[in-house]
Amino acid sequence: MRPRRALAVLHSASDVPGTLPEVLAELDIQLQTRLVTDPLPPPEELEMVVVMGSPESAYDHRLPWLETELNWLKRLVDAGVPTLGICFGSQLLARALGGSAVAAEEAEIGWTPVTAQATGWRHAGPWLNFHFDTFRLPEHVTLLADTDMAPQAFRHGSAWGVQFHPEITVGMFDIWLSDWRNSEEGRRFLDEAGDLPQRLRDEIALRQPDNYANFRRLMGDFLAAIEAPGKETT
Repeated sequence: MRPRRALAVLHSASDVPGTLPEVLAELDIQLQTRLVTDPLPPPEELEMVVVMGSPESAYDHRLPWLETELNWLKRLVDAGVPTLGICFGSQLLARALGGSAVAAEEAEIGWTPVTAQATGWRHAGPWLNFHFDTFRLPEHVTLLADTDMAPQAFRHGSAWGVQFHPEITVGMFDIWLSDWRNSEEGRRFLDEAGDLPQRLRDEIALRQPDNYANFRRLMGDFLAAIEAPGKETT
């Protein structure tokens, strides 16, 4: 059954869901958002969940909310709740499925095409990657796509993860910039990045129409897959 309601989990008060509300609205799905520090609903109350990105690391157990979110995701997986993890969300979802999240050997930043690793994957992008961590999948999880630098998409039952940011908008990127300026680590990144942030921002604006259409197709295939779990339509 196709969900009619979805919940997006945000990881800070400044986070926004990008184009996710508009994409889901086109598919007749109403989106609600909730901060990870708020009470998370039990699986039986949920039709679909999207776990959004975060500048934090999905293996940093100093985060006071991480263990609660991880255990909640495990319950969602066990209950078969359709779940999509984006960037940080994909790394934490990989952990919930029995894999791990680790620091990447090298940051992957920029618009990159992804290479299919499963029959039927038709979402080459390019997609915006912006991550310093990555995930490792257990054997029972299907890798759908990757780049030379990192795995990019996976599927297990009604749970999908994507390392890239299909929901990115200029406004969302501007919030990232503001958050970086307000943290020591972020200011250090900006000091070393030169004109990279401005170039990325310009390219997000340029690619927005195509990226939105790509995200719409990706979400359509995610929904088709959870409606027909026995079919490998990716």
